[in-house]
Amino acid sequence: MKYFRIILLCGMMLVCALSANAQANVKVENPEEVEFMSIVAHLAAVNGYDWDAEDVGVDDYLAEIDSTFAPYRQHPIVSFIRQQLIPGFDWHFPMHMALRLHIKDGVIEYDENLNPDFDDYYDRISREEEQTLLELLQNLYDECHFHDFFVKHQPLYSECEKAMQHVIDQVDFVWYDKFFGPRQNSTFRVFTNILIGPANYAVHQMRKDGVEIINAVMGCCSRNSEGAIYYDTYSTLPIIVHECNHSYCNPLNEEFWPQLHEKMDEFFARNAKFYTDEAYGNAQYVLNETFVEACVMHYMMSHPFNFTENTKQWLEVLEITEEQFNAAPDGIALLQDAYLNLLIQIDYTGKRFYMIHDVIDALAEREQHRDLYPTMHDFMPRYIQVVNAFTKK
Repeated sequence: MKYFRIILLCGMMLVCALSANAQANVKVENPEEVEFMSIVAHLAAVNGYDWDAEDVGVDDYLAEIDSTFAPYRQHPIVSFIRQQLIPGFDWHFPMHMALRLHIKDGVIEYDENLNPDFDDYYDRISREEEQTLLELLQNLYDECHFHDFFVKHQPLYSECEKAMQHVIDQVDFVWYDKFFGPRQNSTFRVFTNILIGPANYAVHQMRKDGVEIINAVMGCCSRNSEGAIYYDTYSTLPIIVHECNHSYCNPLNEEFWPQLHEKMDEFFARNAKFYTDEAYGNAQYVLNETFVEACVMHYMMSHPFNFTENTKQWLEVLEITEEQFNAAPDGIALLQDAYLNLLIQIDYTGKRFYMIHDVIDALAEREQHRDLYPTMHDFMPRYIQVVNAFTKK
């Protein structure tokens, strides 16, 4: 790629210059509200919560949920969700609702500190449907004695939190203000949830006092050869960055959508079935994902993984021979480039984000001209030009 090596080298220097302690204090959580809502969505076979044991990664926990909650598959909440709320109540949305709730002394209630109308929440559910669902949630919570189940499995949830915390502590959350432009009163939260399996969700919230909350709800859970909960850093960390990016990229695409929609509607129509099957059900979702992933690649360029451990294994994964590695001026940099190119190829070929190369190059152009584009918002006119000029190679 045109700017790939330049940005990677600049990024490596930036990482060296940053203090090792220049990380936001982000604590991983696995709260009762998130766990309960994911189980309700699982009972209703909602998209994003109805995975096979292999996809969930912790098959013993899935088996216990299926056996414990089998008597409640006919509960009125299941038919209400399936008959009244789907489509709409799927993928990220159950987590969106879960993070609006508090369970206190056995009572499920709204977080009164949140702005209820922020983001597109009420595009998917009416206030009347929401109230009915809340009443049914309380009814099921009481009937199945969910709190007892949650307390019993607290050691498992704590193990997930600890394992994910190891990855989170490696994420440079300070990068967001550096890359997108500074924001006042924003905070990050990361949650684990086993039942969402290979899926991961971004939830953007705003408190009534003006504090912006950038949430990432993470699946990707598995057990290692010793049976311990495990999150692979090389695959999980880019996803965390991805989910947090949504809270920055999506609002920009939405703000400038009038200048983007014509091109994107035409682009989406060519692969509509594929994108819909992948849960990217409209043109704006596809552009959001493309923009988000291009920004992920810039994070990875400026924060390269160190491939000095398990180098031989990575040579095999990245299809690089030992002769090529040894002959390279910098073998580790060769692995870093190959890893990033693999991620980009997955986006381009596997996910059909065909604009990914153009947007990455455009963002590199911005990095070279920060005097012209100090924030990402300042860069949007150029971004719009790049999107509208795109032709599939």
